[in-house]
Amino acid sequence: MKTNLSHLTLITLILSMSVFAQDSTSIDRYNDLPKGVYDTLVETDFFDAFDVYFQMETYAQYGDFNGDGAVDAAIQIINNNSHKRGIIFLHANDENIYLIGAGKAFAELGDDFKWLNSWRIDSFTRLSEGSESLILTHPDHTKSLLYFDGNNYAFQGMEAPPNYSSGPIYGEPIPQLLLRLPGMYPHQDL
Repeated sequence: MKTNLSHLTLITLILSMSVFAQDSTSIDRYNDLPKGVYDTLVETDFFDAFDVYFQMETYAQYGDFNGDGAVDAAIQIINNNSHKRGIIFLHANDENIYLIGAGKAFAELGDDFKWLNSWRIDSFTRLSEGSESLILTHPDHTKSLLYFDGNNYAFQGMEAPPNYSSGPIYGEPIPQLLLRLPGMYPHQDL
């Protein structure tokens, strides 16, 4: 009887240690979020219904999305109940939280952003004064430009085909075969 009780105590201790270790690991995964962003998510009870979607390498983007000159955050999220993915926007100088997807329908992009396989900041297409946009990439469709219109987030399809270049890769040399030298292509105007 004492041996069974000792084994039961040992098993309980091992299981409780793994639970505490798991909690520590799950808290550590938020370390890459700026403290102010994490604190805002905790204060607004965000984690009651959602979690950060860590499955993409870049799960957060930072830029001036509303054009006020301060750095805002866009974070990939997942709904805890429906497991639908979306994006939450936190503006540095605005107490509102903007949620698209994750169970909430958003224009033609739907209520689940599981199709989103890459995204990046677009500092060049300024649809709203002084603000940056996000380019969302869908594997089967053209890219979508996501921007703040002054009141809410809006989207616009882009004419670029799905495999269009995402821009230069800094620090990488340009292969000589890709350089177009004058006179090398007599049938084309350069």
